[in-house]
Amino acid sequence: MPITVAEVMTKNPITCFVPSSVEKAVKILTKNNITGMPIVDSEGKYAGVLSRRDIFKNVEETQTAIVMRTPEPIRETDPISKAAKEMVKEGKRHLVVVNESRKVVGIVTPQNLLPEAAKLFGDKKISEIFVDKVIPVWNETPLKVLFNVLRISGTYVFVVIDTEGKMVGLVTDRDIFDKIEFTRNSVSSEGRMDEDEDPWTWTGLKNFVQYAVQKNLVNIPDYNVDSVMIKEPKVSYKNERLSSAISVMLKGNFNQIPIIEGDNKPFGMLYDLNIMRLF
Repeated sequence: MPITVAEVMTKNPITCFVPSSVEKAVKILTKNNITGMPIVDSEGKYAGVLSRRDIFKNVEETQTAIVMRTPEPIRETDPISKAAKEMVKEGKRHLVVVNESRKVVGIVTPQNLLPEAAKLFGDKKISEIFVDKVIPVWNETPLKVLFNVLRISGTYVFVVIDTEGKMVGLVTDRDIFDKIEFTRNSVSSEGRMDEDEDPWTWTGLKNFVQYAVQKNLVNIPDYNVDSVMIKEPKVSYKNERLSSAISVMLKGNFNQIPIIEGDNKPFGMLYDLNIMRLF
């Protein structure tokens, strides 16, 4: 009997209501260290879904109802293969789960499905699976240049290579943002934050790269990529079994993992959505 969504979903997910401000949604996401959440109405019924990337793409909007997406939710009784197909179809990682009354009861992301993917497809070689092209950057690329590459390409993770084309590190939007400076009261589009807010508020917003950076309220220092990159990132090799890569992704809670071929040269980037295609 097929495994159902109810068996793998994250139950009782954190939600945000409509109407509400994007500012409020940002605080909920950062306080709880999550990347997306269901949006519900006053009765707890499904209204939409909102992720950090949605906010990034609509950063000038102030109302959650305008920024959220409204794809059809999935049911508790649906097979997990349907959830995987919907993720691939939408190109998104967050699926809201509802019951017969359309009340939100869960959320599903690729992390929920990766253990089952390992059981079903783990013996496949990574080289047999579609992987995305990797976007390399030179290790001496100025951080200001990489920031613009990020914004233009819509890519949030880069393999760092040396002059011989060998992989020497990995850099993500968060690594860039850790070096960015900006003033506290400039982050909020709705005014200054209260002085008595919890300590997580500013720290969380500082880590929420997409929200603050897109507002251009930043000062990027004169660093090169090699000063902020992850120097020994987790990787997999193209001739390894998929189960090995999935194990690394689950352990590190990674959305992607660089795939390497001979002589430490990048072959591609294996994203969790690539794995969802196998369903």
